[in-house]
Amino acid sequence: MASIVLRLDDRTVKNQMNQVRIRISHGHMSAWYPTGVWVEKQYFKEESVYDPIDRRAYMAPMKREQLAVLVRKYDEALFDLTRAEYGEATLANMTANELRDYVFGQRPRIRKTARQVVSSRRRSATATDFLDWFQQYGEGRKSANTRKHFTYVWSLLLQYIHAHNMRQLDFADITYQQLNNLKAWIRNTGRGEATRFKTESYVRAAYREGMRMGMVDRNADPFLLYRIEKVPEHEIVTVGATELRRLMDLSLDGHPGLERSRDMLLASFYLCGANFWDMWQMPPVQDGEVAFVRSKVSGRTQKKVHIRVEPELEAILLKYRGEETLLHFEGEFGNIQRNVCRGAKALSDMLGFSISFAVIRRTWATIAGQLECPDRVIDKSMGHMDQSVTGRYYEQYDWSRTAKWNRRIIDYVMQQ
Repeated sequence: MASIVLRLDDRTVKNQMNQVRIRISHGHMSAWYPTGVWVEKQYFKEESVYDPIDRRAYMAPMKREQLAVLVRKYDEALFDLTRAEYGEATLANMTANELRDYVFGQRPRIRKTARQVVSSRRRSATATDFLDWFQQYGEGRKSANTRKHFTYVWSLLLQYIHAHNMRQLDFADITYQQLNNLKAWIRNTGRGEATRFKTESYVRAAYREGMRMGMVDRNADPFLLYRIEKVPEHEIVTVGATELRRLMDLSLDGHPGLERSRDMLLASFYLCGANFWDMWQMPPVQDGEVAFVRSKVSGRTQKKVHIRVEPELEAILLKYRGEETLLHFEGEFGNIQRNVCRGAKALSDMLGFSISFAVIRRTWATIAGQLECPDRVIDKSMGHMDQSVTGRYYEQYDWSRTAKWNRRIIDYVMQQ
């Protein structure tokens, strides 16, 4: 009886990943089929045909789905061959190569990425594939958080070309009209204006870099005419000191997941509104303070933010303190972040008002403004870029000012 296994091809290495191949064994013969899926060796489980990729692998969900499609195709073909109208004799008379060709048809061209194959059409030999370049450009960004956002936009572009039955997305396809179509599609799918703005901005950044590298002629640049609309301004959503106290005092015994979400939200507040990604990467406490470079501006400045660890934050760190980083959790960042944010949504439902890391950050700034904290202190404490020449090149900011005002803001909340 025929059988299949999944194996990594050790002869091929790309971006520290190996390609997954399907081996079909039939009788005393075997045949190989390249899947076009590349995965890190440590995250590949060759003992499992139906669940071969660990969730920690790069773009694991998409790779799992692509392999699942191929395995299902094999299972369905084998079922057809063994039905009564075909009979076992037909399968028994096949070679392994014939079985492979029957199951998969023509061998596909191996794509440069592990994305789902939308067509088997022969690709051009020139480097015109914008989607491949977009992924390469995104993977080269310095900030891990930025790389994560590029991966999300890449998957969104993939959905766009699927929805429009496009075989691929070349540089030549990035036109004024195509950009308008992309904008309309994002809006029609119900995604927000922030997603639309991020997608268009990232496409422009990758396109312009490709243009500088000679992948497309400068005269073809559609962004000379296309205007990326700004995200409309909305009312700033915050909570008050009373609501923060309700969050602090909420009894969560027996709900460790919700307790962790609450602790991370409060830790963000005690860190002057730091986001969860920055908190994840922060170094351990040293000399009673946390010093870190905000990831959002790390490509433009390496000036560190210095925040003194107040007793309220120290109490949280006793539960989650890491050895090499400020916090320690078991698991990958993506899963931890997802669970913490889901917990924040559950807390919002329990409390009757919206609470999230974004709300916490805006709340810290709002309370600071209400207490008449100087704008300079607010900007430095929240990790904003210095806008003035004095701030950038001359003034040595005194971080005790941040410590003083952060303590005052925490005390104001505690007294409510």
